[in-house]
Amino acid sequence: MNIFILIYCLLFTFTTWYRFHYGLFLLFLFLPTYLIRFNIGPLPTTLLEIMIWILSIIWIIKYNRSIIFNLKSLFLRHKSLFIASTVFLLGATIAVFSSLHIKEAAGEWKAFYVEPFLLFLILITTAKNKLNKNISISQCLNVNNILFALILCGLATSILAIYQHSTGWMVPYAFWQNRNTFRVTGWYGYPNAVALFVTPLVPFTLYFAVQFFYKIKGVESIKYKVKKYTYTLFFLLSTFSFIFAILYAKSTGGLIGLAAGIGILLLVYKKTRWPTLIIGLVGFVSLVSLPGSNPIKQEVLAQDRSGQIRIAMWGEALALLSDRPILGAGLQSYVDRIVPYHTQVNGENIEIFHLQHNLFISLWVNIGVIGLFGFVWILVSISGIQYVIFKQHKKIPTLNYFLISSILIIVVMGLVDTPYMKNDLAILFWGIIGLLLISPYENLENTTT
Repeated sequence: MNIFILIYCLLFTFTTWYRFHYGLFLLFLFLPTYLIRFNIGPLPTTLLEIMIWILSIIWIIKYNRSIIFNLKSLFLRHKSLFIASTVFLLGATIAVFSSLHIKEAAGEWKAFYVEPFLLFLILITTAKNKLNKNISISQCLNVNNILFALILCGLATSILAIYQHSTGWMVPYAFWQNRNTFRVTGWYGYPNAVALFVTPLVPFTLYFAVQFFYKIKGVESIKYKVKKYTYTLFFLLSTFSFIFAILYAKSTGGLIGLAAGIGILLLVYKKTRWPTLIIGLVGFVSLVSLPGSNPIKQEVLAQDRSGQIRIAMWGEALALLSDRPILGAGLQSYVDRIVPYHTQVNGENIEIFHLQHNLFISLWVNIGVIGLFGFVWILVSISGIQYVIFKQHKKIPTLNYFLISSILIIVVMGLVDTPYMKNDLAILFWGIIGLLLISPYENLENTTT
């Protein structure tokens, strides 16, 4: 192990032991560290994975008295979500044993399913709320800290993407000079990864911008106003940097997902509801009215080369699933099992991609119909939780609207991409679910009407 990695791990352990919430903050801040790969003996791992296990061990040691109590309390409140999560993990576990490559499948199972869910459990049992009244405040997680860590991580990613747009630095040839695409890739090595990560973060920057802006109303202190205006400006600039990163990555799915996420927020707020509906209707009519040869219409309707490749991939995957509807291909087995079904696209030989550019098809292929059913059930459950909160309190915390917006962005992007099958994306998904679960108990005073 590199000496610098060892030193960082020791510092991270020390920090987490004495200030557990700082450790969580650092983990979400450094989500891209899954790209730092190395071996511990014969076992391959990543820096992000080491951080997760350090957190987990310290969590068990320091919170052992409250973990069971909190999980039991949350389970009784949200049985449907926990059962759905169990079904989802069961599908992923079965997919390991139905795989052609069990060793590699076990690694994916651990990184995409077990570890993100473990972080979900850590989040919901260490949050600052009435369930954790016996835990010292210094050891409690604050929801806003996690959101801020994600925003800073996204900001670093988007700044790199914007810089790449001007220089081409670190962008692989396939996404820059080749076909004159000039798409940025961040630190990930391919463009869609930039949009898949930063797009769901846009609602968080908007949430903070709105919160700080409304805190200024009715305040006479100039010093206080300057401070809050500065915070508001920072989060607005972060929002624009995320949008530029999505544009420079040339991710149509990201832009459509962003429009859906912001659209739902505008529909919630009464003053913007009708203008949003009118703009949406005008946009739809304008799109339909465009000539068939228009490149924008072709891209949105999947009539261009990229869209045709996606349609072909979906057709191949569905053909495979028609023969293996229950188990799917199994983890790490799609590339092998799709070969008999692989076809040309308009006479062009296309490589076999690892993912199917559709979240729901990818889940079905990788973890079978049980895993897919569990995932859909999770989405239904979190919607049901919001309904229960509204029914009990006649309002929903403001933050929850923005978290739901982020989930909607993931789902919409999932129609044309796979915003889960990556270490950071899986953690982001379960992190949002966890925050949705605990935010009602942290604050039900701030609401949107």
